[in-house]
Amino acid sequence: MKDLVWIGGAPAVAQVDTIALPADIEGGQIFKATIGRKTLKYTFPDGPLRVEVAGAIVDQWNESEIPEFAEISATDQGDGSFTLTADNPGKPFIVNVIIGTGANEIQVVTLINSPTGGTFTLTYDGQTTGNIAYTASAATIQTALEALSNIGVGDVVVTGSAGGPWTIEFTNALGSTDVPVLIPDDSLLEGTNEEQVITLVSATGGTFTLSFGGQTTGAIAYNASAATVETFLEALSTIGAGNVSVSGSNGGPWTVEFIGELRGTNVDFITLDGSSLTGVLDVDVSETTPGGGGSNERHIVQAGLADNSSVNGGIVISGDSDVTGGTFDFTINDGLQDFVALTDIPYDVTVAEFQALLDAELIAWGLNYRYRVFVAHQYTTDPVGDDKLSDNAGMILQVDSALGTLTLSVDLDGTNLTGGSYSSFIDSIGAGMYYGDSSDYGDGAGSWKLLIDGNGTDDLSPTISGADLKTAIEGIAAVGAGNVAVYELGEGQGFKFGGGFVIEFIGDLSNQATGFTITTSKSVDSDLNLQVWTGYTGSSGTGEVQTLTISGSPVSGTFALSYGGDDTALIAYNADASTVETALEGLPSIGAGNVVCGGGALPGSPITITFANALSGEDLELVEAIYGNVIESVQGSDTPAVKVTTSQTPVTHSTTTESEGPHDWNTAANWDVIELPADDDNVFIVDGSDILYGLDQSTVTLNRLEIRNSATKIGLPRRNDSFYEYLDRFLKIGAAEIVVGLGDGNGSARINLDIGSSSPVIEIHDSGTGESGEQSVQVIGVNAVNTAELLILGGEVGIAVLPKQEAHFALVTMREGNLTTGSNVKILKWNKTGGDVQSYQTTIDGTVTL
Repeated sequence: MKDLVWIGGAPAVAQVDTIALPADIEGGQIFKATIGRKTLKYTFPDGPLRVEVAGAIVDQWNESEIPEFAEISATDQGDGSFTLTADNPGKPFIVNVIIGTGANEIQVVTLINSPTGGTFTLTYDGQTTGNIAYTASAATIQTALEALSNIGVGDVVVTGSAGGPWTIEFTNALGSTDVPVLIPDDSLLEGTNEEQVITLVSATGGTFTLSFGGQTTGAIAYNASAATVETFLEALSTIGAGNVSVSGSNGGPWTVEFIGELRGTNVDFITLDGSSLTGVLDVDVSETTPGGGGSNERHIVQAGLADNSSVNGGIVISGDSDVTGGTFDFTINDGLQDFVALTDIPYDVTVAEFQALLDAELIAWGLNYRYRVFVAHQYTTDPVGDDKLSDNAGMILQVDSALGTLTLSVDLDGTNLTGGSYSSFIDSIGAGMYYGDSSDYGDGAGSWKLLIDGNGTDDLSPTISGADLKTAIEGIAAVGAGNVAVYELGEGQGFKFGGGFVIEFIGDLSNQATGFTITTSKSVDSDLNLQVWTGYTGSSGTGEVQTLTISGSPVSGTFALSYGGDDTALIAYNADASTVETALEGLPSIGAGNVVCGGGALPGSPITITFANALSGEDLELVEAIYGNVIESVQGSDTPAVKVTTSQTPVTHSTTTESEGPHDWNTAANWDVIELPADDDNVFIVDGSDILYGLDQSTVTLNRLEIRNSATKIGLPRRNDSFYEYLDRFLKIGAAEIVVGLGDGNGSARINLDIGSSSPVIEIHDSGTGESGEQSVQVIGVNAVNTAELLILGGEVGIAVLPKQEAHFALVTMREGNLTTGSNVKILKWNKTGGDVQSYQTTIDGTVTL
């Protein structure tokens, strides 16, 4: 037992933590750093390198405006690790870092390309399992791994369905450890054999050829047997003997199964050339009306609602309906270079075509993140994608730059135009243009949503990537997967630095005016300042029309059609328009609703093929009449394989320099004997600097803790200047006796005591005036046998006043002062002869003496 007196005033030393990323990080993993209730996240890119990822995390940390993170500086060490240093020496911090959601490493084993048989093995740190069936259960995988000499029973927990994926968590002796990645051997897995069916149109003679992998067979008779077709295919160097099995009748159809070295493989299509067949229908497809003028609708979402400045140009381009031909040139200069230099632009260029030229120019220069130039208005109305300058339409371009104040100039050279001319100038007022800066991004807090006709995405981060925003928009029912493209503006960090997104509707929503109303909303804690406008409305343009005819007056026969590398089934010589339409819509390269057939029926009347919806407004390739087809009846699987990914990886985290300072209980130099208090010691706090940190002394039980009536504060307030406190607020310590407020002085405004499960006798003689309406002396702690006692002779005292706080006392005696008790306080006996009490549902499980 010894006596220790608090002095304080020790020199301040900044805490330094070192974070080392594991070697086996993978794209898509999420690094999370949590301080208190705030989290900073970073998603690893594809093919991540430790050094690059560490640097990116450091950049994101130091740019963060979250207060808890802003008082800590991150420094890249250049080797896949980084350090965190407290900006305020002497003030400690607590940060938890993980990749995933926990501390143990988790690896996921997945069978890909749907194996149909066979086995595989897993190797861990040089030790290999026995053969594991492709349909194995999780228990089987766990048993196989635990049989290895370097993995003990209970060191892995495997979950998942039979056939996988299997999730393997490393526990016990291998828990919280960066373990080696499992290495699979999948050479004995088996896949699905591909089958393709070859069918000739009705023919009475001649020959055909088959091609595969760039090799072509010799001429094959129209009525060949399956064995003959097999022999011709095996003669190709890209197939080889024993690698196909052909079945079917003479003259076909023939079914080709890929076996041997080509088994279990998604092979290329066999292609058929039947141009040398005789007795076939004379089928022709010709272009009647070329397609063109279609455009995809574009909208812009950007941070910023400020007036235009010299850095942002509202560039007006005026059209002229008198222009009947020729070309023009267009440049934008920033005082340093022509960053847009378009030449020989057709006089009848559409708004959408002009935007495509701008996009290609900036990307080719590598300036996509330095400048953004896009069509934003057509004078007072939103432009339509197929509007033309030659129809007297006009455009206003917005030019945004992140390079600071530059002087823009523009030049439109219409010397080569005929009949009239176009003009361009910079609108000094900005014509309603907008630009964004960091003030429109705010502090990065909160979230936002994009809404289409009132239907919104889930909550989105202000720094969301274009890829993630695309996925979110696809989740809106009116859009759907594959029907939107998103392009990032600015520096690729969402709305930060005035950035934003261009949203283009494609796929099923391409080449049309969607009619969508696009708006945004934000959470109450967000400072985002967002603007949404239409770049230009989509337009269908002119749908291409092709005409299908059959010459002569055939009374039988079949034909097939091919488009985009896809072949229809055989079509009868006398098919009507509906039959041809159904056949074409069945091709993946066309799709339902994208073609309309009219006229017919064949062979007496031609059938028109009009491309619509997603294929409208484009100059398309001709539909081709073919003399047979090759249909994939069974798709071969890609080569079966086993993939091992790491979904959760331990991060090496150590405190390399402990925090020390004048307010830290754990700093020995703050005590008169240059030692820290231990069990059975007597501690005296007479004066000295406030005791704010190192408050968790729950493993220590003192004989006596005496806090004199000085101004020294003990503990932290609920909220500091910037955030709610996440460090320990109460001095957690046990003692046989605690005495507060003896001696002269005005007393402390804050003494927070957590007696835990100890059973002290506490005497409160006096105190100062509490802060922010709180009691100056606050006590919490639960003793299972309720043997702690509290004597109040004066001062302001609070017992477990706040929600979720709790306290138990065997006896509370009150003579003078003010006492406030919370709703989770239990007292066996209460003896009050003076003072004032305010209580919130305190439980008295005994006697009350007043």
